[in-house]
Amino acid sequence: MLKLNYIRAIQANHSNPDYKEADQRQREIIDLFKKLAVDVQGLNYHRYSRSFSGGFEEFIEAIAFYHFLLHKTVITKEQVDSHFKDEQGQVWVPVKTEDYILGLADFTGELMRYAIHVVSTDFDIIATSYMPQLSKKLGALKGSIKKVEQACYTFQIRGSEYPKEMYLTIIKNHQDQYEQEQNS
Repeated sequence: MLKLNYIRAIQANHSNPDYKEADQRQREIIDLFKKLAVDVQGLNYHRYSRSFSGGFEEFIEAIAFYHFLLHKTVITKEQVDSHFKDEQGQVWVPVKTEDYILGLADFTGELMRYAIHVVSTDFDIIATSYMPQLSKKLGALKGSIKKVEQACYTFQIRGSEYPKEMYLTIIKNHQDQYEQEQNS
């Protein structure tokens, strides 16, 4: 729930980027991870990492989105790791590469929602007011965005049902199905 509030705090400030609330939410989440770190030191980390791995992914998704809005770049693994280091540079909870990658995969969904928000608010006004022919292109753009969203949805929901080797096939089949529906 805190991650969702964190994302909302970031998005609420789209037009006036003052991220005080997002910064506060980020500190709250990091404090929760610090409390967790005490319980999962040493061997317990590997024993319980599956229990909190999803939380890392969600947090990475949120900080990746925040980082993108601030810097217009994708957050690196090292930048993510810096959130889990103390003042002396010691890691208090390691972030697995797998969690980083899965968090970035989730970030693409936030980025897509952000793009849709921008396109549907700012771009629609420009397209219909100043360039009527652009509204036709906007329909194609929205269709493309829907295709990406549906592929991400399929991958997220149905992807766990299949071996990793089949992921690309699942997404490709979904893309082919979508294109057939668009052409009919």
